[in-house]
Amino acid sequence: LVLPQAALAGVSRARERASSPIPAMQGSLLHAQALAGAPSAPALGAGGHTLVRENIDNVGLVQGALEEFGVPLGLARLVAQEDHRIGLRVYLLDNSGSTSTWDGTVFVEDPDSRRSRLKTATRWEEIRDVAKDHARWNLQVGTPCEFVLLNSTYRLPEGPIVEGRDSLRIDAARGPVQDQLQRLGAFLANNAPRGVTPLAERLDDIGQLIGESLQALSARGQLVFVVIVTDGMPTTRCSGESTPEDRVRLVDSMKRIFLMGPVRMVIRLCTNDAQTVKFYSSLDDEQELELDVLNDYRGEAEEIASKGNDWFAYTPRLHLIREAGTLCKILDDLDEGLLPVGAVRLLASMLLESREQPLDGIGDVELVREAGRVARDHRRLVFDAHSMASRPPVNARRLRRALGLGVGAMLKSTLCPCVT
Repeated sequence: LVLPQAALAGVSRARERASSPIPAMQGSLLHAQALAGAPSAPALGAGGHTLVRENIDNVGLVQGALEEFGVPLGLARLVAQEDHRIGLRVYLLDNSGSTSTWDGTVFVEDPDSRRSRLKTATRWEEIRDVAKDHARWNLQVGTPCEFVLLNSTYRLPEGPIVEGRDSLRIDAARGPVQDQLQRLGAFLANNAPRGVTPLAERLDDIGQLIGESLQALSARGQLVFVVIVTDGMPTTRCSGESTPEDRVRLVDSMKRIFLMGPVRMVIRLCTNDAQTVKFYSSLDDEQELELDVLNDYRGEAEEIASKGNDWFAYTPRLHLIREAGTLCKILDDLDEGLLPVGAVRLLASMLLESREQPLDGIGDVELVREAGRVARDHRRLVFDAHSMASRPPVNARRLRRALGLGVGAMLKSTLCPCVT
């Protein structure tokens, strides 16, 4: 996924939009996802840099910037509100030798969604692409993020993480955006695939990083998302073969991090290997582990559709939000099973609402009609990974079925508008 550079410049335009009235979203669920802004005094890690995010005073500014990013209005509002609760995102990037395999995919986005496409790449290229996209995303929402390499080229065994060599911090408070993105690109380019997959060992390092400011995070009501981007089963740093003991060690490392405090986790897989997918999917069922397991963009779209949630386009933005870790249960549950009617109604409203057409208090019949109206607006077309084509954000006919509306209900509303 290549996010538009224009989105970063869109913050100035977002300032203008932030001052305009923002219609309230139907229901109160969205507001329950987020807390008020945290105190602005930052907590510093051992390296002297801000670990806990500073307060964003203008949620409307962040929301407007996300809209420039191509996020629908309702969804942009949700993300802008809930991200106050996220003090840090830490990304563990797997650059083991197996990531040089040529079965990865990279999404190439075009301003004309009909020309967007997926192209074949190495797994490491896919992982690098994920890292760059998430750096831009976190800069946009104002959340500090740290990228930690699994196998840094110059790291000594059992040595501590050294920022700039083994990890890289991206933070809007640290200077010009483009300079930081260039440093990240060079950092990733200088660390080609090598070595094995000592995930447990590196998670223990990340646990120490989080522990530096755990008290400050808790005091501010903030949490940390740890995102593991990997293609393989866990090993020790001395062996390329994954044993049952290695897998137990990884689970134990995860549990230690969760026991530290407010931490959630996402595992983003860059492989279709059946054994690997089965292992990580089994972790999703562990009650002690607060985590979500995601496939690549197209694989996740196919899984969501297979659960019966095929009435909306699964866009690159939706996938990125879920990869980064979200506090919205609806987005977490997309690949778990058929969404209940209430969740369908709320998600459809978030995807369809615009500044020109607020959907506050709209009924189900009107919501379906709005989906039909948006479908006729070619400016609202988006790329969908399930169909691998450009399509409206919501399919009106399928939405009607997902809401449990029969044809009779639509006809009755047409003949007697006072009945909804």
